Amino acid sequence: MHIAVSRRLFEEQVGQWPPGLAPERGWVLHKVEYPIIDCTFTAPNRTALRLRFDFSDWDELPPTIGLLDEAGTPLGSLLPDPTRVFNSSSHPDTGRPFVCMAGSREFHTHEGHLNERWEQFRGKPGFEDVGSILTKLWHAWQKGTD
Repeated sequence: MHIAVSRRLFEEQVGQWPPGLAPERGWVLHKVEYPIIDCTFTAPNRTALRLRFDFSDWDELPPTIGLLDEAGTPLGSLLPDPTRVFNSSSHPDTGRPFVCMAGSREFHTHEGHLNERWEQFRGKPGFEDVGSILTKLWHAWQKGTD
């Protein structure tokens, strides 16, 4: 994908977010600048989760999604997640815990999901834009237990 097209699509989609969306959902946006969204999900009585989305080549490819600690350092371990979205095992490419959900590059490149290509999901409900992928992960985080 041409970088200018990817950037324009990213910026258009982020620009459509209602102004109060992030605070209303408890999202702390540390950085929103193509191709990166660095965001912490927060809520009362919940352990916060910081994620770094890299939307390079959006939407020809899904974003790479890193799980970070509060300071922004990649997590080396993760407690088991009952939703199975936040996978505590090591991804073969990164050696770190990863987001195991359609719409993350780590999911689509994991040997267990090579038959679930991004093209099957791209543009469909829940995968149609930048915000929908963040929202899917936010909902998964809300369903997890501390």
